[in-house]
Amino acid sequence: MTACQAIPNAGYLTIMGDPLVTIIIPTYNRAALLAETLDSVSGQSFRDYEIVVVDDGSTDETARMIARRPEPIRYFRQRNEGASSARNHGLREARGSLVAFLDSDDLWLAGYLKACVGLLSGRDELAMVYCDFTCIGETGQPVNGHRKVQHDGDVIESLFASTFVHTSCVMARKSVVLDAGGFDESLPTNEDYDLWLRLALQYRFGLVSRVLCKRRTHRRSLSRNGRSGNLLRKTALLEEFYHHHGAGRISPHVAHRRLGKVHYSTGKSLLKDGSFQQARHLLQRSLRYRLIAPKTWGLFLLSGALAFADRSGNDSSGSSRVALNGPKTKQ
Repeated sequence: MTACQAIPNAGYLTIMGDPLVTIIIPTYNRAALLAETLDSVSGQSFRDYEIVVVDDGSTDETARMIARRPEPIRYFRQRNEGASSARNHGLREARGSLVAFLDSDDLWLAGYLKACVGLLSGRDELAMVYCDFTCIGETGQPVNGHRKVQHDGDVIESLFASTFVHTSCVMARKSVVLDAGGFDESLPTNEDYDLWLRLALQYRFGLVSRVLCKRRTHRRSLSRNGRSGNLLRKTALLEEFYHHHGAGRISPHVAHRRLGKVHYSTGKSLLKDGSFQQARHLLQRSLRYRLIAPKTWGLFLLSGALAFADRSGNDSSGSSRVALNGPKTKQ
């Protein structure tokens, strides 16, 4: 069941006709942070936009906070189905020919919309543009993080090799995203990376080489098992993408280096979890892509030894249990 509430409050110009840009903000139980995110939109110098907030089943004060906002907001509510579903919902409701994606805890700097619209409108060959970003903590404090090299133009090889596009930095042509099928709702993670890869196969990307977005990071860290699960899904996504779509566009050297690295990282994480046999399998696959890799060989041999010891221990325990629980000898 979907509910919609459009709130054209006084004090803001209501654009006649369709806006140029639709800002799509999926949210779930982030009322306080969403208010800051909306403040960053209101601070934009470029004004030809609409805001679409898709509430993915929040149980907090989100709806009441939206109702109190001074700016016009098109607010939609749906069952809790995840970020991909919420973003696709926003795409279906979008009236603008350009769409900008903004996570409900991230912030834009004042020139974001103007810079992205300027680049995308002036370059017909571009399907999407994105900007640079910096990281902040939960209270807005600067956070140091690994800086990745960004690329523009034909980015398929570079993007396959490195995840350097953050969703809240992206503005794209709506028609292109819809033609690509939007976000894959079957993917619990990396659904944005998957879409950017699919778009990069066919289109060129533009880069606004300025920090115009603040990406918020949260202290709640995944458990080791959760981290391994995410790495497994990313590894599977990249391997499937390369073999089914990217082999003609991505050189074997680039692909094998990337696939070797992600299989190694996943195997290493699984090894820490104590999933020795599964770790061994991932490390073995890593070696198929990168045979000359001393660290991978070391972990592969270690995982094999640990898997053998684990099986031996289980067999020994099992034998003991069988002996202890076997049929009693008649007296």
